[in-house]
Amino acid sequence: MKELNNNHEILNQILKKIKNKNYKEAETELIKIIKIEKNNYQAYYLLGIVFGLNKEFEKAAENFKYSITLNNKNKLAFYNLGVMLKEIGQNKESQSSFNKAIQIDPNYVEANLAIAKYNDENNKFTDAKKYYEKTLSLDSNNKLANQLYGRFLIRIGEIKKGQYYNYKYSGVIRFDEKDFKII
Repeated sequence: MKELNNNHEILNQILKKIKNKNYKEAETELIKIIKIEKNNYQAYYLLGIVFGLNKEFEKAAENFKYSITLNNKNKLAFYNLGVMLKEIGQNKESQSSFNKAIQIDPNYVEANLAIAKYNDENNKFTDAKKYYEKTLSLDSNNKLANQLYGRFLIRIGEIKKGQYYNYKYSGVIRFDEKDFKII
């Protein structure tokens, strides 16, 4: 392995391995980095990604937690930790992790949507609506947010508004007097 003084290039090479689904190779390289640089939060973060992609959720969560202890400003680590915690059934802890991601970046779309879904699943309708609307204010074309918000609205009795978001999710064509657009 190359010297770690060119850490950025090495991590980019590992990212390529992850994108190409060479998870075992990426894991091996990341472990080598961690043995040399025990405080490399990026390596622990990427190792968490590798374990998550391999559905080793507990190992992934451990690595995200360790990455966070080394750098508690990484919204992606908090978000992905939340996803892994949800996968292993630690729903309240996952909510806390998503909230920390939003504390770092209030406009983080995925974390806002995750909180909306959590509140929706737990029948906290006011909070769910607030976070769905915030998510859509940040990214009005987010298909998943439109789908989930549409279902949510229908579930709480706002049928017509819910149908609008379901249509938007499904990519229907909308006509007006001058033109048409695909939404």
